[in-house]
Amino acid sequence: MNRTQQQIILFTLLVAADQITKWWIQQPEFHAFVVIDGFFNIVRAYNTGVAFSLFADLPEAWRAYLLLGVTISIAIAVVFWWWQERKHAGMTSWLLALILAGAAGNIWDRAQLGYVVDFIDWYVRTDTHEYHWPAFNIADACISVSVLLLLITSLKKR
Repeated sequence: MNRTQQQIILFTLLVAADQITKWWIQQPEFHAFVVIDGFFNIVRAYNTGVAFSLFADLPEAWRAYLLLGVTISIAIAVVFWWWQERKHAGMTSWLLALILAGAAGNIWDRAQLGYVVDFIDWYVRTDTHEYHWPAFNIADACISVSVLLLLITSLKKR
């Protein structure tokens, strides 16, 4: 099996894991629960915007189309980048496959539901405060980790 086939399999498995977990979270019998007290919960959250709920306040009539159009356009650009990188040694094509898996999972949600389903709730609790990172999902994690690693690897090449 070549790199391209392996990356397509990875893409497929990640999109499936993302969609299966989002399906589970949306079941009527689902109830939020604590995984690690003071640090990590599984919750049900809906994001009508993009990262950190940006643009969620835009008028609904065109918000969904704008966000869907922008994310699909970015995904298409990443597909072309991945296609050029897929046969080269190194991590870039793998990281692009992860970004595409994340994009596909969130594009699917936005196209089907009009919002993205989030469920991972990370936070830090002290004696006096609780600091929450915005809820996210497997797709968001794929995108965030991959973009960070792409930035790190590109800085190392300099």
